[in-house]
Amino acid sequence: MKKLNSIIISALVILGTQAKGQENQAKLSIDDIEARINQSKQPQIIDARSADEFAQIHLKNAIYLNTDPARSASQINALDKQKPVFVYAIGNLRSGILAKKLRAQGFNEVYEIPGGIANWVGAGKPVETSVKKGLTLAAFKSIVGKEKIILVDFGSKYCPGCIKMAPVVDSASTETSIPLFKVEVFDNTQLAHQLKINVIPNIALYKDGVLVWHKEGLFPKSEILNAIKTETALSANSK
Repeated sequence: MKKLNSIIISALVILGTQAKGQENQAKLSIDDIEARINQSKQPQIIDARSADEFAQIHLKNAIYLNTDPARSASQINALDKQKPVFVYAIGNLRSGILAKKLRAQGFNEVYEIPGGIANWVGAGKPVETSVKKGLTLAAFKSIVGKEKIILVDFGSKYCPGCIKMAPVVDSASTETSIPLFKVEVFDNTQLAHQLKINVIPNIALYKDGVLVWHKEGLFPKSEILNAIKTETALSANSK
């Protein structure tokens, strides 16, 4: 009986330690994650996105996890379970699924990049990209400054949320006759950092070249229409 109690206590201690470790990992900031990656001589970084997304932009030393189950299993088996593993996607949906899978396979130190590569780019962290040159801040300001009021859709063709929001923004633009400018964030990483675009989709409204409203994530068209109505009314009252 004493031996059984000892086993149970040991198991609870291990589970408690793992739970606490995961809780501490969840509290790490993006700067903390970057510091831990830099401290690793050969960081184990897994990109949980598609091959096309990886080719467009990725973290240095990251590996693309093959979609073929046998190949991905081989890639995971080649990792050292005693060392930390860092995973990311656009946000934290796909990386969360992968992180859970890795922990179930015995990896105790699994870190998700908070906010994914979108937040990493917005924070100005280093990446490797196939894009030669993105839109400059001066060029962006010139575009939005030419219109009295303009909608800007910051997103990515690979972002599920952005794909869902695209027809909503398109409809709002058409309904109000307000021009719409779309920015592919991962083709314009420097601009995203300068404008502090850490989450996508990110819909913004500029008036006379100045940001007057923006909202992240998924939301109804009515919120965009209300923002446009408010700014239009303010313009009319100022005359």
